[in-house]
Amino acid sequence: MRCSAYIGVIGLLLSLNGFGQVKPPKLLNDPDYDFGKPLRFGFSIGLNVMDFDAVNKIAQFNVDGKSYFAEVVHITPGLNVNAIGDLRIITDIHLRFLPGYSFGQRDLVFFSYNPVDSTVATTTSMQMESNFIDLPFGIKYLSQRTSNVRPYFYAGTNFRVDLAAYKRLKVEKGVLLRLQKFDYYYEVGLGIDFFLQYFKFSAEIKWSAGLLNMLSSDFVEEGKMYHDAIGGLRSKFLIISFHFE
Repeated sequence: MRCSAYIGVIGLLLSLNGFGQVKPPKLLNDPDYDFGKPLRFGFSIGLNVMDFDAVNKIAQFNVDGKSYFAEVVHITPGLNVNAIGDLRIITDIHLRFLPGYSFGQRDLVFFSYNPVDSTVATTTSMQMESNFIDLPFGIKYLSQRTSNVRPYFYAGTNFRVDLAAYKRLKVEKGVLLRLQKFDYYYEVGLGIDFFLQYFKFSAEIKWSAGLLNMLSSDFVEEGKMYHDAIGGLRSKFLIISFHFE
């Protein structure tokens, strides 16, 4: 009898311990996100790093017997501000349109190579500022939601207009070359949606690469040797964005 009582008490304690370890289900924020209104809006702010993929004509020599080439050696962070339009097509696929404005700077440094003594020297540098109107359009593919967190993949295109491309050439300020005004980009990125109590916050990192040669045919006479040394300049961006929807 006493043994049976002991067994009953132990069983009761074990059952109470197991009950105490059961966690209540976590409250979902915005639970109707995948079933409510399909069109949502928001805004985005972020940082960017602009770069150039420079194609140099190393084999071409100037009248002084030297060849010239260019590289971006200093990175300056820029800013992005965008509006957000998000249209849900199905549960896991959304269309995204994020018109906005971005600006930054690329410091293009020119070097000279002397084949006689195999020496490389810095000749000049240009601060090439860009102020872009961005018109990105893409697809957001979302993974399965886990509680209030949902990772996603982004792929799309972007049409950019550089408002600073046609600024006046000034030798005294080192503006020897110009950039083209328009460019098309392909973009891929990864991000995470965080469903908060009153809005959805997202952190995203995105790679954006230009498809066109951005080097303009317009230059000052003092910049001809540098213009002729470059076969092409293609833009590259690394963008970290924070979305509020």
